[in-house]
Amino acid sequence: MTLILDTGILYAYYDARDLWHSQALQIIRDTSHELIIPSPVIAEVDHLLNSRRGFTAQVKFYQGMAEGYYQVSDLSRTGYGRVFELNQQYADLRLGFVDAAVITIAEELGIGRIATTDRRHFGVVKAKIPLILLPELHTTP
Repeated sequence: MTLILDTGILYAYYDARDLWHSQALQIIRDTSHELIIPSPVIAEVDHLLNSRRGFTAQVKFYQGMAEGYYQVSDLSRTGYGRVFELNQQYADLRLGFVDAAVITIAEELGIGRIATTDRRHFGVVKAKIPLILLPELHTTP
């Protein structure tokens, strides 16, 4: 089953001190999932790993991408318009580029399963497809 990974889950996977680490391990190590990283997520994860965990954690993340553990998905040309639209529609949320891009890529791929720690944005936005957020709320720290 295919799963889109958001920044928080990816970061937590590489930071054993993060409150979401055990849930991230369970989700990412479950080999029944094809793991998709929306390309805008990469820069956020890279920045967080660099500022909080250092070079070794960054390199482990790079290695996962280089070895094909993750599939990277880019926004389509029209996807940028959808990012703009979502940010206008949810201006009060201050959704931002990356979260809107994750939703847009999910819509474009037709994949509503998103692993995220962010219920504030993903739990509110009405996407063109149903979004299923993992881990389920009863497992949140």
